[in-house]
Amino acid sequence: MKYNIFQENAKSITDEKTLINSPMTCPHCFRQMKPDHIETVIVHYEQRSRLTRKVAILKCTYSDCLKPIMRYYEEDSAGIVGGLPADYRELPLSYSKEVKTDLPKNIQELSPDFVNNYKETLLAKEYCLNELIGMGYRKSIEFLIKDFVLKTNQAENLKINQMSLKTVIDNYLTANEKLQTLGLACAYLGNDFTHYERRNLDKDIEDLERFLRLLVSYISNELIFAEADIFVNP
Repeated sequence: MKYNIFQENAKSITDEKTLINSPMTCPHCFRQMKPDHIETVIVHYEQRSRLTRKVAILKCTYSDCLKPIMRYYEEDSAGIVGGLPADYRELPLSYSKEVKTDLPKNIQELSPDFVNNYKETLLAKEYCLNELIGMGYRKSIEFLIKDFVLKTNQAENLKINQMSLKTVIDNYLTANEKLQTLGLACAYLGNDFTHYERRNLDKDIEDLERFLRLLVSYISNELIFAEADIFVNP
């Protein structure tokens, strides 16, 4: 049996249909099912070693998903000459989700760290990593608020960096009551998802997402207003 550089310990079988149709976890909806087989295509063939790599195009069988899936495997037919059946080994195939955001341009420019953490949190949500979502939003909120405050308080950079998020909100957002309220709501609920025991059981991750979307919109509007003020009052 030939050594497989892609998956050294891959289990080999002698029935191609069994490999293709064996139960699997859908990479889109993360549920176990036996996929429907659509078609199989050859993607690579090595005549000397008689190794063929194939991709089976499958489909999730859940009616609310029905998304295409690929199963990548290798056929070793070297033994056929001696009357032995071909061996089949599944090869690793990774799926990565793409996360798109509609964050305003001025928010992206204000806080790249917020954008990165926010995107990673949305990715965790796509992969149903529910225990990480709230913590990711909480970290994102801190970057967004601190970077917004630092924009007009550069001289206090070190001091602000070392402050807790609540202290920054209490001390630097006092001139804008609505923004301060939004910031505190996001911070309190975000903290709730990072602690051992949650306190605000009447709120869930969707509430945090609503608060955060409004916070992003509010800060974006504040940045636009500051730009307009400079234009009108140079």
